[in-house]
Amino acid sequence: MSGTRARKVATRTVAGPLDAVPITLIGHPWAPIGMGEQMRSQIAALSALHLHHGVYDIFRYAGRTDAVHEAVIGSREVDAVPGGIRIFHVNGDEVERVFEAFEARGNSLADGVNIVVPAWELPAYPEVWAKQLRRFDMVWALSRFIQQSLATVGITAPLVGQSVEPHPGPLLPRRNFGIRESAFVLLNFFDLSSFASRKNPEAVLALFDRLRAEHPYADLQLVLKAKEGERGAEDWAESWVAGQGAANRVHVIAWPLDTMGVRSLIAACDCFVSLHRAEGFGRGLGEAMALGRLALGTNWSGNVDFMTPQNALPVRHAAVALKDGDYPHWQGQSWAEPDVDHAVELLTPMLSDPTRGRALAQRGQTEVLQTHGNRAIGLRMIEQIEKLLS
Repeated sequence: MSGTRARKVATRTVAGPLDAVPITLIGHPWAPIGMGEQMRSQIAALSALHLHHGVYDIFRYAGRTDAVHEAVIGSREVDAVPGGIRIFHVNGDEVERVFEAFEARGNSLADGVNIVVPAWELPAYPEVWAKQLRRFDMVWALSRFIQQSLATVGITAPLVGQSVEPHPGPLLPRRNFGIRESAFVLLNFFDLSSFASRKNPEAVLALFDRLRAEHPYADLQLVLKAKEGERGAEDWAESWVAGQGAANRVHVIAWPLDTMGVRSLIAACDCFVSLHRAEGFGRGLGEAMALGRLALGTNWSGNVDFMTPQNALPVRHAAVALKDGDYPHWQGQSWAEPDVDHAVELLTPMLSDPTRGRALAQRGQTEVLQTHGNRAIGLRMIEQIEKLLS
């Protein structure tokens, strides 16, 4: 990682040894959202390889109260962005606002090489946002699915990914969440505030109904984590629970959790369930595997990068066309309809033979950390950065 290298990218030049060229990650490092998690995962990845880098909070809107965020970001935050390599963790629809804020605070886009790491959940990337991505010198892909989506609009993006390795630290026990110690626990995260059909929580409820019907004496519990502050989501879940007479079997968590709380909740379950119709990456599934838990998810989109029949429970699906209102830029797009019957088939052996489930989860943990742990992602990032400097 030494020696002098220089390369002209667009109209910008980067030169010097890797450990001397400034690297800055730009985005929403303190925000409790997917793009924030994505950014923090790459901060942790570079930190694991002891590569110096800065962190720049573009809008500075998020509170700084999460202890894990503070531990990951540490003293890396900077007030101004130097030249060198800049890695923007922003979506295509916010590029204009980000650039305006970046330059309004005295930074210059022309002073370095600018890379963007966008997220997207459908097979074709929207052309209107692709125009914004083309303003960058390079685009990185978080998954093969996103890589292929970007290719539909003529953008070549090397696969870099994001780490799902949990930050070390204590985890809260089941009793902290009101979860039964004896139960085989299924966990689902859901949010009705924005295009709930993509996450497809109804399929998870249908799965649980089937499992209860086919295994009436099994000690099963479904935990539904509703998005913070979404009373509609909480009311929807509790209405279903009351209607099914499942109050003692379904537990709704609607109070806010910090990062340690979220990871503790995942660790408190036996199987994380995501019968999604599309995922750009599928971080919940990846984090569950990294924590040594079973992951059952639709065998389509971003999560297939790390889920296989040998390390997880991938669910069959059928392709269905989107219709108006399903998702932004839905025209001509398709996504997955998971097979609930197949999900039941996959979970049944895990209920009857817990040892088998633990072995599968252990293998999943080993493999996901090999491919999507801090070191693995950090090395991919360094590989792409070195190409810019060679």
